Parts: sequence; structure tokens; C-alpha cells
Amino acid sequence: MIETHVVNALLDPSIKAQSFFTFLSFINGLVAPAFLFCAGAALGITLNRRWNELIGMRRYFWRYILRLVFIFVIAYSLHLPFFSFTKLAHITDPHVWITFYQADILQIIVLSLLFTVVLALLVRNRNLFTLSAAIIGIALVFITPVVRDSDTSGMVPWIRPYFTTSVKSQFPIFPWSAFLLGGTLVADYFVRMREKGDEESWAKKLALLSVILCVVAMAAEVAPFQIYPNHSFFRYSPEFFFVRFALIVLILLALWKYAVRIPSGGNSVISVFGQESLLVYVVHLMIVYGYDYEFSFVRMFSPQLNYLECFGLFVVLTAVMYGMAFVWHRLKGWNKPIASTVEFAVLGMIVVTFFVRGS
Repeated sequence: MIETHVVNALLDPSIKAQSFFTFLSFINGLVAPAFLFCAGAALGITLNRRWNELIGMRRYFWRYILRLVFIFVIAYSLHLPFFSFTKLAHITDPHVWITFYQADILQIIVLSLLFTVVLALLVRNRNLFTLSAAIIGIALVFITPVVRDSDTSGMVPWIRPYFTTSVKSQFPIFPWSAFLLGGTLVADYFVRMREKGDEESWAKKLALLSVILCVVAMAAEVAPFQIYPNHSFFRYSPEFFFVRFALIVLILLALWKYAVRIPSGGNSVISVFGQESLLVYVVHLMIVYGYDYEFSFVRMFSPQLNYLECFGLFVVLTAVMYGMAFVWHRLKGWNKPIASTVEFAVLGMIVVTFFVRGS
């Protein structure tokens, strides 16, 4: 994720026009689906462990909803035209708010997680939930070309980005939410198989199914007929979705196999980044894309770097993000009350800065 953002923001446009960047873009294009898949997988594990607490709307349920609201606020805060209440209050051009309205990956994660939890509340049966989520996820994929080609100009500005990329939006609900639903189902079932001691056999079957899915999707792409008008493989086709989904599952299984053979401690890079992903995501975005801050990469370097220079910045930023995540992770483990105090103090400073910062 860090590498993708650094390269996209800073690589020289003339280098992006070369063939290697096309290959790199495909590889980097797996990052966002994987991020959504992992968010869904975390919910899948939670549903497996806390099903009764969630559908019973007990204390954990409300804590979970509150956290989603918190992430939703952060998601939109990252797209404020200016980090200043004074500047925002004096905006007269409505087009300035287009960036704020855009649907980014955090918004999709929050809405998709909320929908999935509500679905569990409605069906209240594990097997029915699995079937319903699978049907909805598949429907999202196959209806995507229709939704994305439909006229959304009549929608209100803050809803429209969730249905189209024709405005400043990269992650409409269709089909991105399906990656999260898929992650939820895969993780939930994986935990069930692990409890039965059958995860090894199931992992092999899942790997085989993923390979078959990838082959079938590619075969469908070269079929001598088209179901959708204006068909394009890379433009949100179901085939492209299933290829990426299959590759993500295969990568997941490879990492699981690695983790089984070489167990890592709680302070490993993967573990720390995984548990502090929200913090790392927000901070690294501000450093790379913080157009309103002089220290940001886009203002310091601009898009004129080569691959080696981008790689150097990626390594440095990753090391800094790991150090930050490691310190915060250890602080929470050492003394939760102190960590909470620090968290509220930092958030308070950010809010105060937003309101007192002038033009």
C-alpha cells in the first residue's frame, strides 16, 4: 500500500508511459482489493467468535458500531479541501467540495462492514447469513457493469461517488464491497475448519477452487460473445474481479502456509502493521498526499522521480511507519489507560487545530 501510493504520486509521467509500469500497476492493483478482503476477514473472525454478542446487540456490538463511525469521520476528514474551519466556512464554489464527497476505500470499508453486521442481525442464523452474503456478493459483481454504465447525474453529490467513477471517486460500492464480503466468508469458514482441525485439507481445496476460478474468468474473457455492452476487461468486468479475488486468496493461503511453518511473534512487521493498519494508513496518506502540508512528499518532490528514488522513499517511509506502529502497539500493550489518554489528547489537539487554524 505504501509503495503503491509513493509510486503513483511521485513517479515521472514519462516513466509511467513505459510498458513495465503497466505490469507494476496490475500488481499494485491488488493492494486495494486485498485491503478490503482483509477488513472483511477481520469481521469474519469476529463473527465467528462474537456472533451472539453482535446479533444480541450487546456492549461489544455498540463498541463496534462506534468504531465504524469513528473511522467514517476519519475517512471524510482526510478529504477536507482545507484543514481549517475558517477556510471551509468561506468556500463559495461548490465544486471545491467534490474532493470531500469522493468515496475512498475507508468509506467503502465502513459501509460494507456496517451492511454485513446488519445482515447478520436480520437473518440471525449462521448458515443463512453465509448463503445471503454469498448471493449478495456475487450479485454485486455481476450487476456492476450495469450500475457503472447507468446515468447517475441526478444523484445528490455525496451519494453519487458510491455508484460511479465519473466523479472524483475511485471506490464505488460496485464491485468493491464484494471483496470485503468475500473476505468475511472465507475467514469465517476458515476459522470453522480450523476448529474442526481440517484447515489443511480445506486450504488445498480453496487453492484449487481459486485456480479454477481464475482460469474460468480468463476463458470467459476470450469467449466469442459478450453479455455486457461497452465491455472492457479492466473496466470493472466480472472476469477482472474474479481474477483478482482468486489471486488474493492464493496470496492469503501462501502467507498462511508461511505463518504455519515459521511462526512469528507479536512484534513482527506483519503483525504490527496488521494490528495498527488504520494508524499507518492515515499517517502515511498525510505524508504522501498532504497537499495542505509543506512536509508532504507531493509538495517536496512532485511527480518527477524514477523507480530507484521512489523505492528509496518507500523504504524510508515504511521503516518510519513501522517504528510509529511498534511504539504505539507496545504502549497499548504496556498500559491501556495511558494509551487511551494519549489517543484522546492527540485527537483533541487535531480538533482544536482544525477550529483555530486561520486562513
